Amino acid sequence: MTCVNTTRRPGRPPKAEAGDTKAALVDAALRLFARHGYAGTSIRAIAREVGLSESVLYAHFDGKKAIYEAAMSLAGPQVALVALDDAPDGPAAFVRSFGERVLAAWDTPQARQSVSLVSRDGLIHDEMLGLGIERALAGLAEVFARWLADGRVRADLGAAEDLAYALLGPIAHARVMWLHEEATREQRELGRGRIERHTALFAAMIEG
Repeated sequence: MTCVNTTRRPGRPPKAEAGDTKAALVDAALRLFARHGYAGTSIRAIAREVGLSESVLYAHFDGKKAIYEAAMSLAGPQVALVALDDAPDGPAAFVRSFGERVLAAWDTPQARQSVSLVSRDGLIHDEMLGLGIERALAGLAEVFARWLADGRVRADLGAAEDLAYALLGPIAHARVMWLHEEATREQRELGRGRIERHTALFAAMIEG
């Protein structure tokens, strides 16, 4: 009978454990970035926040920039693309569903910390952030283009790209203004209300 050696090589954590460590490092980095800014947070501080050594951190990330990019991939604007998956087929139902799902993704501790980070450190024009916004708009524009071609939405409202921006722009604005780390509960409720009313209005208008 052949015996299978299941002994793990020293220094090689199981995949699940490695994934947990990376997630913990990203969470810690976002907390510290939001509190002290990107420039004011060191690799050592991130490692200590999780109770790890710097060498362990470097086993998972090349450096601070890599951690920032991982954090933004989880909580940045491109997260809106998830709201396009398995969405309702009808334009009005889609718009309402999109607003609900984006709001759920952007009103989390991680997402609010990421907004505080880009606002505090002047990263609002960061290339990765800009690409995330453009990807989200492009995904939305594809949906509206199909509906325009099929005559399912009002053609007098603008091109597919215009509709995408008209839907996402106010949601993103509310996020920056009221869904950030320093926002009070009342401010968050204000932001959520603005997003909900905007998507309801847009849904009613688009099928007119």
